[in-house]
Amino acid sequence: MWNKLKPWIPAIAWTVLIFGLSSVSVFASTIIKLKMVDKLAHAAEYGGLGLFLTVGFVGTLTGAKRRWVTFLAILTGIAIGALDELYQFTVPGRCSDFRDWIADSIGVIIGNRIAVGLFGFYRWRAGER
Repeated sequence: MWNKLKPWIPAIAWTVLIFGLSSVSVFASTIIKLKMVDKLAHAAEYGGLGLFLTVGFVGTLTGAKRRWVTFLAILTGIAIGALDELYQFTVPGRCSDFRDWIADSIGVIIGNRIAVGLFGFYRWRAGER
């Protein structure tokens, strides 16, 4: 069981960090003032998540086809981004923004592509399918 959980530790920790940062109302008003910087921060934050989700799925679904692992990692990351934006409605001083979710989604896709390209996970774990 530990071998199936171990690849998910970075993705779980990163998700907890994301929701932890979303719980802090000061970020919305004082740290990130420029809209473009905000969107780049969202993309970078979720780029890490996309990378870690890919690692988790590759580590769990050994032998799965590339497209299936990519689809699951990206879909999960996009869903987490949507939940994060919805969660921000409940945090005083935070606002939810559809454009932030788009930046989150783009970041997830980029993170997935980085995982596939740099680490070649599919070649050594999921096979060349």
